[in-house]
Amino acid sequence: MLIDDGTFTGSELDYSTLRLDLDDGRALHYADVRRLGTVALMDADRFEEYSDKLGIEPLDGAFTAAHLSAVLRATSQPVKKVLMEQRKIAGIGNIYANEALWRARIDPSRPGAAIGLEESTLLRDSIVAVLGEAIEGRGTSFRDYRDARGKRGTFVDKLQAYGRGGLPCKRCGSKLVLTHAIDGRATTMCVKCQH
Repeated sequence: MLIDDGTFTGSELDYSTLRLDLDDGRALHYADVRRLGTVALMDADRFEEYSDKLGIEPLDGAFTAAHLSAVLRATSQPVKKVLMEQRKIAGIGNIYANEALWRARIDPSRPGAAIGLEESTLLRDSIVAVLGEAIEGRGTSFRDYRDARGKRGTFVDKLQAYGRGGLPCKRCGSKLVLTHAIDGRATTMCVKCQH
């Protein structure tokens, strides 16, 4: 979402698919470069019904290592796919799943059930750190992404895994591998560091 006060001059609004004119003269634009999102108008009851279906937020105090371990232990799905399943854990997208798994040294294709409490603790801490840094940096800008004020997100400068397939691992120097084998999404990992 972009809030346009009339100062945008470039391509910021090229991907705007919805414009809402606000009473104060500004406009709220929904801009979605990749066309992955949706917009829905909901009353309070419908929003409650919708939000009740979402998993726990990773920055919620109830998102503990024990909680994450229980979620993972209940499935044989690849751990990366579980992290991105919004009905299990809300708010982790592809970029941040890649980064958290790299930091925790966990192979994204491992079954969730194979992740024990110790690794769940490392993964939980990595998820919280990555999301915190991404929020502080206003997101991750590739190409055209902008935050609500039209500014580029700076977390792109901190990426260790995502988008770096074929480049050396910043931890061990091995060549990072890019695959689409996990749920068809781009997954970048270090086969030496991530087990």
